[in-house]
Amino acid sequence: MAQLGFAECEGAPRDLGFDQGHALRDEIRADLRALGWEPPRGAFARWRRGARPPGFDVPFARALARHFPHLDERLAGLADGAGSGRDWVGALAAHELATALAARVRCDAGGIELRWREPVPPTGLAVRRARPDGGYANVAVTRPGVVFAIAGVNEHGLAGAVQVERPAQAGDPCAAPGALLLEQCIERLDSVEKALEWCERRPGGGAATLVFVDASGARGALAVDGAKRVRIVAPVAPLDGAGLLVRIDAAARTIEVVEAGLAARRFALASGS
Repeated sequence: MAQLGFAECEGAPRDLGFDQGHALRDEIRADLRALGWEPPRGAFARWRRGARPPGFDVPFARALARHFPHLDERLAGLADGAGSGRDWVGALAAHELATALAARVRCDAGGIELRWREPVPPTGLAVRRARPDGGYANVAVTRPGVVFAIAGVNEHGLAGAVQVERPAQAGDPCAAPGALLLEQCIERLDSVEKALEWCERRPGGGAATLVFVDASGARGALAVDGAKRVRIVAPVAPLDGAGLLVRIDAAARTIEVVEAGLAARRFALASGS
């Protein structure tokens, strides 16, 4: 059975990150340990904590701060909540983009489905219910140490998901991937058309497919490949395989996580669900 964490998050970007980091502290630390990136403990921990982890991606960190400042603030809050160094959770985020977010996406008039191509890491997925200051309440699914959504739906019924094809690489105009655009769409926008227009104008590298559905039944998708943005027909073909499945219902504002042979676990935007 895949592990499934949960976090209630509220407030400014740094507060949202802190709440997630605090609620999922054990999972985040386990992911850091698995990569050999856990900050050192003991008498010299305070002095050594500022050391950057192996493979720290400087261009990614700079692009995140420049082009996605809200997510950068969340990352700082996540590090505080998890009791880890900021650079360590930043390195974890870059690693997750390249390895652990490999889900395929499809949609229909009612919502969106994601199915993981490979088994998720032992720490599983995390569902995050957020009430951001100045933004729309939303419920999203992600990985414990990742501050941006893989898929989610907001209070107005705009649902979205991202299929990551490749991380940003040398030659891309932005070292932070376009996959990160999904988070701000869910937090700030209320229709498919607005989401597509906004993503077309925003920076982001790598390659990804952003898929959107809203409560009116509208749907659309955008292919991101470096600087290129192309509207495409939203994928509707059934997702084969037995990997973990996530379903987003735009009208009901719910997320279901389905694992073969087990009852679905359901999360609604309304508190207490």
